[in-house]
Amino acid sequence: MSMTDIGKELRKLRIDEDERLLDMSKRLEKSSAFISAVERGSKSPPSGFEELVISVYNLVGEAADTLRRAADRSRKSFTVEANSPLARDTAGLMARRMDSLSEDELRSIFKILSKKDET
Repeated sequence: MSMTDIGKELRKLRIDEDERLLDMSKRLEKSSAFISAVERGSKSPPSGFEELVISVYNLVGEAADTLRRAADRSRKSFTVEANSPLARDTAGLMARRMDSLSEDELRSIFKILSKKDET
């Protein structure tokens, strides 16, 4: 397996911090085997993992956003908890149609959802 997007970001972070995998595992309180598996893509980054890395390494701005995008690109699936019937219907419909949407349609949805990050 090749290194995932989050794996590349974690490795870059270790190099920037002059750390080994073992050092990162201690800081994150995760096993080095777990971090290595996430990097290689044999394990999907669990929900909240990127936020843990962002917090522990005090990442802000573009560095934090880059890690979040890398984590999303490295995941094979997502869990969505919707708090209303409309939110559940929307999430379900999106999940069912995701692979049949055009690039333009996906860009439009992405643009709508990204507006929340700008506020």
